[in-house]
Parts: sequence; C-alpha cells; structure tokens
Amino acid sequence: MTDYSWFSPRGYRHFDRQVGQSFAVKVTLPEFVERHAFSPLIHYVKSEKRYKPLDGKTKRKERPIMFASHRDACILSYYAWLLNAQLEKAYAAYGIGDNVIAYRALGRGNYHFASEVYRFALANAPVAILAYDVTKFFDTLDHSLLKARLRRLLEVETLSDNWFKVFRYMTKFRFVMLDDLRAHPPILLSLQRKTRDPIATIAEVKNASIAIHTNPNVFGIPQGTPISAAFSNLYMFSFDVEMSAFCNSIGALYRRYSDDILVVCQLSNARDVEVKIENLLAANALQISRDKTEVSEFDPANGALASRRAAQYLGFTFHQRGAAIRPSSLSRQWRKMRKGFRRTREVAEKAIAQGKATKVFTKKLRKRFTSVATRNFSSYARRSAKQFDNGDIILKQLRRFEREAEREFQRLKDSHT
Repeated sequence: MTDYSWFSPRGYRHFDRQVGQSFAVKVTLPEFVERHAFSPLIHYVKSEKRYKPLDGKTKRKERPIMFASHRDACILSYYAWLLNAQLEKAYAAYGIGDNVIAYRALGRGNYHFASEVYRFALANAPVAILAYDVTKFFDTLDHSLLKARLRRLLEVETLSDNWFKVFRYMTKFRFVMLDDLRAHPPILLSLQRKTRDPIATIAEVKNASIAIHTNPNVFGIPQGTPISAAFSNLYMFSFDVEMSAFCNSIGALYRRYSDDILVVCQLSNARDVEVKIENLLAANALQISRDKTEVSEFDPANGALASRRAAQYLGFTFHQRGAAIRPSSLSRQWRKMRKGFRRTREVAEKAIAQGKATKVFTKKLRKRFTSVATRNFSSYARRSAKQFDNGDIILKQLRRFEREAEREFQRLKDSHT
C-alpha cells in the first residue's frame, strides 16, 4: 500500500484551490512533475516582538516568508518526504543523528534537547557554551553547492528531470508580494472574503500589472515552503559531519537547530571551536552573525556566570541554580494572555450591550491560560520543569503567570456581575 503520510491539505488561500489525495497520487509520478507548471510564491514579512533582557527593550524580528500554491506545495511535500528519508539514512550512516535536531520527526520537544545540553554542561563544568547564528541563512545558500549535495545524496551524476524541476523551482523562484496584491482593490476584496476560492488567477495578476519577481541570484532559497527545511539540512550535511567529528575529538557537545549552532566545550577549547566554525561556514559560503554570537562560561561551583548574560538555548536560559524559560519567550506569553483577556472583554461588552449575551464566557480563555488543558503554555512549562533535573525556577515562573491569569479572570467576573 502506498504511503501518503506526507500529504496534508493546507488551509490558506492561494492562486489555486485546495487539492485532495487524488492529486497527491499524481505527484508521485515523475513524468507528472516534469510537465507541471509551477506558480509564483506569495511573499510576506512575518514580524515578531522579541524582548531583550540586557537592555530591557522589546524589538521586532522580521522574517521573509514565501508560501506555495496548493498544487506546488503538494509536490514539494512529496519530494521533501523523499529527501528526508535519504537524509535520515545518511545521518545514521555517519552517526550524527543526535547532532541535527531541527525539522526532523524525532518525537521530542525543545525542552528535551535543551535539558540534554544543560546536563552535559553540568557534568563537564566549568565549560564554555558557544551559540552562533548564521547570517541570512536561507537567503545565502549557494545554488551550485546545494545542487552538488543533492546529486551526492541521491547518488546520481545528473539530476533527473523531475528532481531538476523541483530544484529549479526552489532556486529560480518567482514570487508576488502580498502587499502588492492587497494594493489592487478587486484582489483585496477577494482576500477579505471568507471562502476557499483562489485569491486570483495568474492571468488576473498579470492583467492588474502586479509585479512577479524572480530570484536573480545564484544563491538563496525561499523560506516557508514544504521543502525549504529539508534543503537547508541537506546543505548543512557536510558541515554537520565535520563539526561532529571535531567536537567528538575534543570531548565537546555539538548541536545544530536550523541556523542556530551550539557547542559546549572546555574553556581551553573555545577559541579553537570558534575558528573551526568560521572556517567551515566560509567553506560553505556562509558567515557567522556576529551580533547574535553568545559566549558564556558556565561553572555552578563558582557561583556566578563569567559573562553578562546567561547561556540560552531553544527558549531556555541556564543558570547556576537551574534552568529557566527565556525572558523573551515568557514575555511573549504574557502579551498573549493580556491580549486574550482584553479581546474577550471587548467582545463580551459589545454582545451584552446588544442584548446578545448576559455574561462573559471564559471557557476558551481557561483552556489557553490555565492548567486545565494539556496543550498550552502551562502544560508545556510543567513538562519542561519535569524534564530538567532542577525545574524550580520554571515552576516559579509558571505560578506567577497563572496567578496573574486568575486575577484577570476575577476582574472579568467582577466587572460583569
């Protein structure tokens, strides 16, 4: 029986309609992909607030996202599935399955990976915890290197026509700016409708003189497609192999989560690690983002960190007395809570004024911000605290969060009784 576990219908709107499994059957045929005409991606900028504890300010992080049409996404999902299967075999063959932790179905969460790093640091202290970020990762992946690595993984001299079609779509990608679509009144009206119909046809986009951009560079792939993550892991494969071997040789721990590189090593090896990372990245046409580099000296026996900031990894900070949820992650949850209560209050007051309700309904809020649900921040924090050997700090953070949530519930109740 054919495995279609890779296929999942997508809920967003694009230049085509949603596709079903009958279309998924077709994309497994190489000749179908060879004949397929790919559509432009839709580009938008995702903006997130990030709290910076050192200066006490909240800044915005902007990330360009491009999403594919339903037909294109179905094809990319299938080829990502094929690619990931080959990557898993390669990880096992080279013994680096524990080192690469992003975009893989490992059955573990961030708190599992972070607790492994924390335990290693405790067991080997004093250590240096080195965290690096690659500058404009997806935007700078070299096409010739990516193509060579794809051929090597597939064990072919030349890419087949179907694989080349996918590769070319991801490197010479075309896209339309979402803001440009919104600037055209008829398409804006279409975007505002609650329907699953296409936003517009490609012909309508062209007739409206909306620009269709093409990547003019010999580097860069779109971030946000179903195969973007697999291509990025493929690109970094040789880097992962060499970094893993080097870190094993000096008794260090190496982990990579997408463009975030982390090494825990003896203090005397810190400079050698940095040089190694810089050289390997340069060999892969990549660079370290200097302003995001974090170096911390971790020594619980000494009673204090030898750097201004605590080491942090995957949403957690490491302290001498235990691990904590990172301030920026925590502040994001506080903002969500306050926004949720504010929105509920506004909707309730409007409904009561119109005679459509007589009280405030808080069931959804309780599922989001209390311990009654199994998939929310409270449950995540409790699982995290359990995973770390000393989760007292996390539980303290959670209790403060939940106390404030209860106060908000009481204020809602008092204002409408």
